[in-house]
Amino acid sequence: MTEKQIEDLFIRYDVRALPVVDDNNEVIGLVSYKEVSAAKMRLINKQEKRLRQIEKAVADGRKLPEDRPLESAVKGWMKQKVQLAEASLTMAEVEQLLLETDVGYVP
Repeated sequence: MTEKQIEDLFIRYDVRALPVVDDNNEVIGLVSYKEVSAAKMRLINKQEKRLRQIEKAVADGRKLPEDRPLESAVKGWMKQKVQLAEASLTMAEVEQLLLETDVGYVP
């Protein structure tokens, strides 16, 4: 999935974080709104850099730079240190788990 697709999921389901699963439906990471925002900033920076390269190539009469996809895969910027919580835990136990592991979200 791309940054835009994940952002659409955040908006559609009104959530601030989503688990990332592999083909076996095992949790392999977590993506939060913070990571998506940072990825979007990197995408904007890449777009601006590409525009500068195109403008320079045109001004110099050179061949335009190769057009490459700008978006990146979730795996490249998701949080990979994920703490899972059993559904049977109480909120106090989940809170303690968050404090002990220094993670901001539990999928």
